[in-house]
Parts: sequence; C-alpha cells; structure tokens
Amino acid sequence: MSTAQYRPSTVEAPPADGAVTGSLGAEQHEPGTDADRASVRLAPCLVGAVVLDADRVLTDSQPLRVIAWQDTLDAYLAQYAHVTGRPQGTLDATSDLPAHLTGRLDTDIAAALLAARPVAADLAAQHLGPSDEDLLRLLVRHEDQRFEELLRSQGAPPRTGAVRLLLALRAAGIRTAAVSTSLRGELLLRRAGLADLVDLCVDAGDAAHYGLAGPPDPGLYELAMRLLRTAPERSVLLVGTPLGTAAGMRAGFGRTAAVTFAHDTVAFEGEEPPVPWPGPEPLVCGLGAVTVAE
Repeated sequence: MSTAQYRPSTVEAPPADGAVTGSLGAEQHEPGTDADRASVRLAPCLVGAVVLDADRVLTDSQPLRVIAWQDTLDAYLAQYAHVTGRPQGTLDATSDLPAHLTGRLDTDIAAALLAARPVAADLAAQHLGPSDEDLLRLLVRHEDQRFEELLRSQGAPPRTGAVRLLLALRAAGIRTAAVSTSLRGELLLRRAGLADLVDLCVDAGDAAHYGLAGPPDPGLYELAMRLLRTAPERSVLLVGTPLGTAAGMRAGFGRTAAVTFAHDTVAFEGEEPPVPWPGPEPLVCGLGAVTVAE
C-alpha cells in the first residue's frame, strides 16, 4: 500500500499544443489485423508521468494468483462439504475464473467464484472463520496469505524490457506509479527487483482505505495520477487487461496503451475473452515497443 498522502492534484493543465496523444507516436492499423500493433514513443517534453500495470505489464503475477485461488477454493469447498454435508465438485480456477475477471480486485473475483457454485455462504461462514468476518473477506484473506507465500518463495520475475523502460523514464524525469489489484503490490515489485525503480505503488490496500472499486472503475488509476501530481493530459497508462484499459480511458489519461506479450493470453486457456480490448487505444506487443525519446 502506498504511504503517500492522497491529495487532489494541483498541477495546471498543459497548453493545448502539449497533448499527450501526439507524444505516443503510435501508428494505427485496422483492428484485428496482424498490423494492429503499435509502437509507443514517450516524449519527456509532453509526458510528465506514466502509470503501469504491476500485475500484467511490469510482471506477470497471474499464474501465482491462479495457484493461490485454486488452493483457497479447494480448501474452502472441502470444509464446506464437511460442515454442511453438501459435497461440492472441485472448482478449477483455470477454467472457472472467467477471463473478464483478470485485472479485478480479489473481492470481485471471490464474489464471482462463489456465485458460480450453489453454496450457502452464511452457513459456511459460521464454521470456516471468525464470526465477525463474512465469507468474501475470509476467502480473500486466505488467498492473500497464499499469494504472499508464493511471492516470497517463487517471486514473479520482471517482464522483458521492464527494467530498461523504468530506468529510461527515470533518466528522462518522468514520474512513475505501479498499480496492482492485489494486496501485495509492493511485495510483488520488491520480489521482481522493481520497487526502487518506481516512484510509488498503489494497490488493493489503497482501494480499501479510500473506498475505491476495482477496474473497470477508474478509481485506482485516478488515485495514482493524483499522487503523482501530474495533470491527466500529461499522464500515460500502460496496462495489460481489457478492464484496465477501460478504466484508464474513464480516468482521463492523455493516452492509454494496452500492452500484450507473445506468450500470454488475455483469457485463460480454451476461453475467449468476454471483454474486448476497448479502442481506439494502441495495442502494443511487449515493452520493447515502448521507447522514451523526444
């Protein structure tokens, strides 16, 4: 969770000829074609801050979160069957976690997963945790503990090009923020060796503290911009999920660019993404396509 104090931005908007849109140098192509991949050029004279998706752009934490949710759900369903006498089939996170939940807060994921099973949440909560905690908070707490264990034991390596890009942004005087929808944003960055290369981190802990919803709500990204104290018109978002892209567009960034990677899929294996990439923002393949230059 960020330790910075949340204050409304007081940075004045840049002149009309300083729009961030022109700084990206993103060549647009017809959607759905092989050429529908842009390069992004960040010009320091036009861009004051860059906000980056910690979970999918700076690192790929999704595999660890899937494991954490699988372990949490297996334990929950086994205990539920034991205390209620209502056996439940195994819930497979890799197929039961819909692709459009990728990039959402754990509380939203827990709610959707519970909705996918005919379980009596109130009955289970009486036996599976403290009486003053509801089932969603219980599941999120267990998943978070498991995710922390995995981060400490395995870590999530940085994406190819992440260190280079962050160093180039710092050298150019462009401030940076990392945004994670997990409660372990700072640990994620630390284990990836990126914590000292960003100016601040905003994560699900901040969402809870300030009462913010997760993507596609823009709250987390708006908070990152305000903490960076840079006008929205001079801010750029690099994000790795369709929901994050939609949130960035709602947050009023000068430009939002969706970053994909060759060996990733937006959806889990065998599923089509139910949330398409919002347009007309550029779709960038890898951080190698993002440069810092006038």
